[in-house]
Amino acid sequence: MIGDLPASDVDGEAIRLSGFSAALFDSDLEVPAGIGRQGLPAPRRFAVYRNTVIVSLLEALRSTFPSLLAIMGAETFDRVARVFISRHPPRSAMMQAYGDRFADFLTGFKPLAGSPFLADVARAERAWLDAYHAADAPVLTGGMLADLTPEKAQTLRLKRHPAATMIASSYPLFDLFRAREVWPRPGVDLEEPQTVLITRPEYQCGVIGLDAAQTTFFAALFEGATLGEALGAAIDLNGALDAPAAIALMLQSGAFAAPSANAS
Repeated sequence: MIGDLPASDVDGEAIRLSGFSAALFDSDLEVPAGIGRQGLPAPRRFAVYRNTVIVSLLEALRSTFPSLLAIMGAETFDRVARVFISRHPPRSAMMQAYGDRFADFLTGFKPLAGSPFLADVARAERAWLDAYHAADAPVLTGGMLADLTPEKAQTLRLKRHPAATMIASSYPLFDLFRAREVWPRPGVDLEEPQTVLITRPEYQCGVIGLDAAQTTFFAALFEGATLGEALGAAIDLNGALDAPAAIALMLQSGAFAAPSANAS
């Protein structure tokens, strides 16, 4: 009977599996017993299995962070990724979830302290993957606003689409993100702040570069400001916002969800 299973057996199995997992990601630990015949360690068999697991996780990170791979180069990326894998084993069986802590890891990784922009690239690439897998939702369109009076439009509050994320960076994030397309990219200024808006209109992920006024506009909308308040905040920033163009981008980007049928 399951109810008769001794607690000591369960605890012992948990400890054994914990030791197996720890040794799998830390080559300095002893090979656990119970892998070979008669419960003995099997170093060669375990090494093959360990290598298979590590390689699969490396491939997952390469797939999730192609821009970082291009910027850092394969050799450096793999060395850094192996350190990350050893410190942060998977927490989920879903491979797409792996690497969600990579940006934070890069922020605190001292050997890369001279390249702080890498963490922002990782955040943008992770947001791109999250957008790809985000929940579906109808996007806001111009037709949905066509019947609103100007006064009513000014008081409109929009809802962020589940796939939309905006990341403001002190570095040229839009240019660096596109390293997945071409690298090196001529003219990249590492001292130029850039913001990216990541969306998934019509089920295809897109990345848009925003200027300072557009960043203020979208940030205000995402934080719950009315359309009028967001436009005012962006214009107050430097007076450079092209309001009609900003509203067109708001609609074309797919960054906002269609209002529900019972929305006022």
